[in-house]
Amino acid sequence: MVEATGPVTTKPAASQVLLLAMLYSAPVLLPFLSGWLMGILAVPVAYVLTIDGVERGRMRLAVALLIVAAISLVTGRLLVFLSLSPLFPLGLALFQGNRLKRSPASTAAWGIIYFCSAWLAFWAIYAGLTGDNPYQQLLQVIDTGFVAAGELYRKNSELNMEMQIELTGIITGLRDLVPHILPGILVGTALVTVWMNLALFNRVLARALPSRVNWPPYREWELPDQLVWLPIGSAICYIAGPEGVRDLGINGLIVSGVLYFFQGLAVFFHLLHRWNVPGYLRAALYMILIIQSYGLILLALLGLADIWLSMRPVSGPPGNCDRTG
Repeated sequence: MVEATGPVTTKPAASQVLLLAMLYSAPVLLPFLSGWLMGILAVPVAYVLTIDGVERGRMRLAVALLIVAAISLVTGRLLVFLSLSPLFPLGLALFQGNRLKRSPASTAAWGIIYFCSAWLAFWAIYAGLTGDNPYQQLLQVIDTGFVAAGELYRKNSELNMEMQIELTGIITGLRDLVPHILPGILVGTALVTVWMNLALFNRVLARALPSRVNWPPYREWELPDQLVWLPIGSAICYIAGPEGVRDLGINGLIVSGVLYFFQGLAVFFHLLHRWNVPGYLRAALYMILIIQSYGLILLALLGLADIWLSMRPVSGPPGNCDRTG
C-alpha cells in the first residue's frame, strides 16, 4: 500500500470550519441529541487531522471550537460544551494510531488513556465550578431514580401485594449493588465510547480515503492474548476474595465482558462474511442479538472462545484486505 501523509482536502477553510462548528454546537443547542451524537464526536477530529494535516487541521478545529465555546457561553451551557472535551484528545489518539500504524488494540489503549485523563480533568473542573462531587452526585441520581421507580410501582393498583413485595426487594437489591459496580460501569462506558469512535473512524476512512487506512476491517480485529488474564483474575477475586477484593473482581468481570464483547462481535462479523450471509438475513440476526437479553453475553463468550479456538485465519497486510466488512 502506498502511504500518503500530506493533506488531501479540497473543501474551503470557511465552509469546513462552519460545518465543524455546526456539528459540535448541536449537543449544546439541542440537548436531546447529546446521548447518541456526543458518543461519536471524536471521529471528526481524527478525520480532519487526517485529510488536512496536523497544522491546518488543528487550526480549523481550534477556530470551530472557539465558535462553539462562544455559543455555549451565550446560551449558558458551558458545562455541556466542556463535557465534549474528552472526545477531542480521543480523536487525536485515533489519528495518531492510524498515522503511526499502531494496531487497533494499541490505538484503543492510547485512546482510553487520553479519554479517561480528559474526563477526570472535566470532572475536576465540574467539581470546582459547582462545588459538587460528580461521582457522588451520579450515585445519588441513580439512587433517586430507583426510589422513584419503587414509589411508582407501589402506587400501581394493578399489582398485587406479592408482586409489589418482590419488586421492592429487587429495587432494594439494585440500590445496594450499584455503588459496588459503578466503577466497572463507568470504565465500560469509556471502552464503548472509544470502540465506537475507533470502529467508525476506520469505516469512514475505508470508504472516503482507502489509501490512508492502516487497519484491517473490523472483523479481523483482535485483543492481545495476554488480556485473557483479566477475566481469569477477576473471577478468582470475585469467588475467593474478601469483600473489598470481590468488588474489584466483579468490576473486572464487567470490564472483561465489554472487551470480549468487542472481539465476539468481530468474530460474528467474520463468520457472516466467510459464509457470505445475505444482507437481509444479517439485519435479522443483528436484531435478534439486540433484542435477545443474552445476546451480549453470548458475544462476549464467543470472543473469549476465539482465543483458544482461533475461529479466524491470520490476516495479511492491511493494504491487501477487503474493506467491505
